Amino acid sequence: MEHRKLGRTGLEVSEIGFGALEIGRNWGIRVGDDYGRPDETEAIRVLNAVLDAGITFIDTAPAYELSEERIGKAISHRRGEFILATKVGERRNDGEDSFYDYSYAATLAFIEQSLRRMRTDVIDLVQIHSAPVDVIRKGETLAAFRKAQEQGKVRFVGITGAVESAIEAVKTGDYDTVQVSYNIAYREPEKELFPLARQHDIGVIIKDGLGAGRLTDKAVALPDERRADRERARRLKETLVDPKAWRTTLPTRTLPELAIRFVLANQAVSTVILGTRKRENLTANVNVADGKYMTPEQAARVIEVADQG
Repeated sequence: MEHRKLGRTGLEVSEIGFGALEIGRNWGIRVGDDYGRPDETEAIRVLNAVLDAGITFIDTAPAYELSEERIGKAISHRRGEFILATKVGERRNDGEDSFYDYSYAATLAFIEQSLRRMRTDVIDLVQIHSAPVDVIRKGETLAAFRKAQEQGKVRFVGITGAVESAIEAVKTGDYDTVQVSYNIAYREPEKELFPLARQHDIGVIIKDGLGAGRLTDKAVALPDERRADRERARRLKETLVDPKAWRTTLPTRTLPELAIRFVLANQAVSTVILGTRKRENLTANVNVADGKYMTPEQAARVIEVADQG
């Protein structure tokens, strides 16, 4: 497993991180009966397999329902093997709608609850979940972060959210990391955010590298209103996944592999967090982090095919 620097934090993180959403909450494209979070026994197996595979960055959130609790049960005894990131501001109980609160008091309460659920004394990275720009500007959540840092309960702070929120966070100079969506089909961060983050040495965590399933074989199950996504996946697979058609020194064997390699080709990226509830998918994802990167020419070809529709 290759590692990269997480911005100015000084932390080294695995290029492939683990997004712990699917082990705690139903999520993704439904394909027949292939849907839903695993039971607790399988979730524990998956989490231990994550560490066994060499992944050193795990990202979760209170909004992921059972995720934090399962991390605590499964791998708190292996706490020294991974960098742990969670979030504040959004809470979701099992099967209920999300509740949002970015206030000072709620932020400190979120942190305390996460520490307890995950059976740890410190959170390496705490992030504002889906941070609105006005919450970043107000600074109340940040003030609570600073208090938690003073207490030794939090090491570094960041935000997750839209590109405009991430740009605002970088410009403040107050946040160590930003987490945004980025993939073959959504490349908005390339324009301003990535250069700005590199300039200020901010860690960039990528979510949705597989387009929430739209850049996997599950795309065939997308409804007609998502026809463009379905066709993009088909086009990419038929044109670029076959090693004979690829005709480069970097053949790709699957559509997810193509998508992951595209994200990792951008050196602004610190890690791409990939979630799964299946150990076989975990293995396949980890095998891509082999130090073989797409060239700019290869990435340009991927974009060309993706945008043909």
